[in-house]
Amino acid sequence: MIKGYEERYLIILLSAVMNQKPSPEPIRSLDWEKMFRLADYHGVAHAVHYGVLGLEQEIPQTVRQQFFDKYLESVYRVGRLQKSESQLLALMEYEKINCFYLSYSDIVKNYPIEEMCCCESIQIGSSRKGTRMIWDILIKVDFEERKTDETGKLYYRIPGIRVLNFDYKLFFSASMRRYFKSLLKLSRLQIRNSYVRELPLDDRYLFLMCRLTDSYARGNISLSQIMDFWIFYKTYSESFNWPYIYGKLKKLKIAEFAERLEHLILRWFGTGAVIENVEIYEAMESYILSKGTDGREISSKLLPLIKTVADCYARNRKLEEMRKMFDWLFPDPKYMETIYPLLGKARVLLPVFWALRLWRYLSRLCTNPLRHKIYPKFKKLYQKGINMIPFVSKKYNIENKDEESKETAEIPK
Repeated sequence: MIKGYEERYLIILLSAVMNQKPSPEPIRSLDWEKMFRLADYHGVAHAVHYGVLGLEQEIPQTVRQQFFDKYLESVYRVGRLQKSESQLLALMEYEKINCFYLSYSDIVKNYPIEEMCCCESIQIGSSRKGTRMIWDILIKVDFEERKTDETGKLYYRIPGIRVLNFDYKLFFSASMRRYFKSLLKLSRLQIRNSYVRELPLDDRYLFLMCRLTDSYARGNISLSQIMDFWIFYKTYSESFNWPYIYGKLKKLKIAEFAERLEHLILRWFGTGAVIENVEIYEAMESYILSKGTDGREISSKLLPLIKTVADCYARNRKLEEMRKMFDWLFPDPKYMETIYPLLGKARVLLPVFWALRLWRYLSRLCTNPLRHKIYPKFKKLYQKGINMIPFVSKKYNIENKDEESKETAEIPK
């Protein structure tokens, strides 16, 4: 179950905002700093700003300002991305890039207020070859690559134009990857276009659900993703071809999970539907709000893909450790040249010097314990034995004094 009241109240506040209802007053005092961090963590702080405007509870001015700053960012972002989307799609068509896109303008217009939109970038799906071509095109028009926590490549251009490009590796599941590739062949082409495709409503639902499922399995699902899905679902659900969607979900092996996730979203933002197995939905809530930290055990039973992802990450870590060990055993030739300059003239001897380096390391590894631990102990036992024999100890002490006098005699004045 959800741990704190802040998490529960965040959902209540977002539901009121999305449904254009007055924000209910919290029934107890809140840690508003935590509220902002939580909202910002899930990418919904700009939407929460609308919820806190009418609250009578005392909210620190610094926190109100933080929510307002996020709101201002969304105001500027919406206008810029709407203007840039058509230009970028025209550029993709001109350069003959086979791709599909999720219409940013369509997502924005379905929100009660445009600035509530949680999507932060123009999203373009393409083949692996297409991703390389898109990068070459975007760099020519002053975009630069930026780091992102999302799967895919993020490109940015001043004054705030963000383009997220992804290929089939967006998904972890093999069946989802096959579905992604089919979208580049079967989706209808946009009017007057020969390369740029717009996803039909049914396939857009399936794509968004696959993305939510994949993000859930990876433990990085966010409320911003869920809000974008909910506004799309709320707007177009009556137009969906549900038999087609259910059939595809079964082939993708996520039908049961998709149904549960849909019920949870309806419980949050929609009809507040009564559901059975409350324990499951509370575990899902905790899993989402903690981004995969809490409620993992029940979620793993509900969605086996979670365990598959975890196992794969474990294998990747082992593979990375093996790669590091290999790099240590067989260093780069340039590094070896700094130790053995002869390699600069005879690179063919590299395997010999690898073996020599390893032999030297093993030799030091074996002799160091003898030199620093065993030899001092043996020396002490030897001296005790000498001291027990009178005439031998006298001779040994004289020899030691002679050696010390020679050493001191050699010290320069």
